[in-house]
Amino acid sequence: MRKNPRNHSMDSNSDMGLTTRKMQEQLAHNEPPHYFEVRDTRGNRYCHCGSEKDAQRICEIYWAYDYTYVKVYPPIPETVNVQHTVMDPDLQLSEQKILPESQQQPLNL
Repeated sequence: MRKNPRNHSMDSNSDMGLTTRKMQEQLAHNEPPHYFEVRDTRGNRYCHCGSEKDAQRICEIYWAYDYTYVKVYPPIPETVNVQHTVMDPDLQLSEQKILPESQQQPLNL
């Protein structure tokens, strides 16, 4: 039996990897919006990343500085009720009428 080089627990004929990827994608789509923040040893922000893989890679590049990353969920905006005002018909724009070609005049600049 030949083993898959990426994952030694599955053989190359198995489609389990596809199922796992699909499940991971579905889980990722159900998560609220988030991003990853890479921080230095003092806790100062170094950069923001859209994927965890990118944050991990940056931490690997700066391994000597002990960079870390955290998942950040931005605040969810609250629903706000806004009152509206009905304007009088006089203040609204009137309908624009397009002239037939016989009544149009050329524009001279």
